[in-house]
Amino acid sequence: MEKSTLFQKYGTVFEPGRTIFKEGETGDTMYIIQKGRVKITKKVTDVDKILMVLGKGDFFGEMALIRQTPRTATASAVDDCELLTFNRNGFLSMISKNSNIAMNIIETLCLRLEKADNQIRDLAKRDLKSLIISSLNDLRRAVKSQVPEGVSQILKYQETIKNIALQINATEKEVEPFVERLISAGFLSSDGINLEILRPKDLDKLACYFKK
Repeated sequence: MEKSTLFQKYGTVFEPGRTIFKEGETGDTMYIIQKGRVKITKKVTDVDKILMVLGKGDFFGEMALIRQTPRTATASAVDDCELLTFNRNGFLSMISKNSNIAMNIIETLCLRLEKADNQIRDLAKRDLKSLIISSLNDLRRAVKSQVPEGVSQILKYQETIKNIALQINATEKEVEPFVERLISAGFLSSDGINLEILRPKDLDKLACYFKK
């Protein structure tokens, strides 16, 4: 089935900032991103914490669909999004007919579980440096999926500080000094507005070092 035909049958468009579903709602639909980015957030002590930013090819909403339980987080469109939507019967039909899709979903779920396990280990240590670097790496990977190979990864400075603080349940005043240290050490560069990732591979190594 061609993509255009698939989108005509299952496609939905969401404008930037529009809520796709809210935490606590009953869920009967899962989504696969064809275009754009989707932000997944969860309310933590009255603050919306960013759990992840998903891009083209990623899926979300599957847990409520499979387990038939309320949504555990809120999903909203970051920019113009084109999504494929599947109810429970459509989802089961899709994976039963295409083993590659089923394996991709299983692999992605395993990676998410591994990430959650790493986050739990980090939180148990409450190593602020490790948490900041891990969060920064998550944000840059989300950007990496949206830019061509070889093009510099650019983040907004203040937005990045705010997002990291929300993700690790810290204050911006705690996060910013360590980000400035990463700039001074040459891992990042900044003009006060934008934040450029200069040494992504070294950031990964640094994250592993602080987790030891």
